[in-house]
Amino acid sequence: MKPERPALSPLLRSDAQGMILAQLFMNPDDGFSLSDLARFARTSVPTAMREVDRLLDAQLITARMFGRSRLVRVNRSHSLFDAIKSIVSHSYGPAAVLPAALYGIDGLEQAFLFGPWATRLKREVGPEPTDVDLLLVGYVNRIEAARAAARVEGYLGRSVNVQFVSSSEWQNASNDLTREIKSKPMVELDLD
Repeated sequence: MKPERPALSPLLRSDAQGMILAQLFMNPDDGFSLSDLARFARTSVPTAMREVDRLLDAQLITARMFGRSRLVRVNRSHSLFDAIKSIVSHSYGPAAVLPAALYGIDGLEQAFLFGPWATRLKREVGPEPTDVDLLLVGYVNRIEAARAAARVEGYLGRSVNVQFVSSSEWQNASNDLTREIKSKPMVELDLD
């Protein structure tokens, strides 16, 4: 089965490739297993393995074996590192950097991307994403959340618009904001 064209970048082969590249290039100091990459990209391990093998062949990433597991990491010294990072930052980067930026914020229970970015990733017609719309659910420390959003803005080179709702507002869709967001495409961020 031929993968669908990527929703967020016409330069890439698939959304899975975009998500894998984003995870690797937006987190260049971290190493990832194939199952980590597959889970993040919401694809199968064999698909992630094919993408990783292509990246290894191009020397864009390096791999180390730990027992039977292969840990891959981006090759920061590759001449295309900055160019690829710029492309994936603009397209698939928000999903790769926001979970780490939000980790540990007091009261945060769930986080969702919504708006044009989520619309495109869910393969629906919509405008070109110019900023990132982020919904934080819980009784969130807003100062910590604003600081995290500011760090991510600098890293992504685009605005991060943060909205806040309580857990009960989210579950009950008790206001216009929650009803509107729930009626349109959204992408839940993995905060674990």
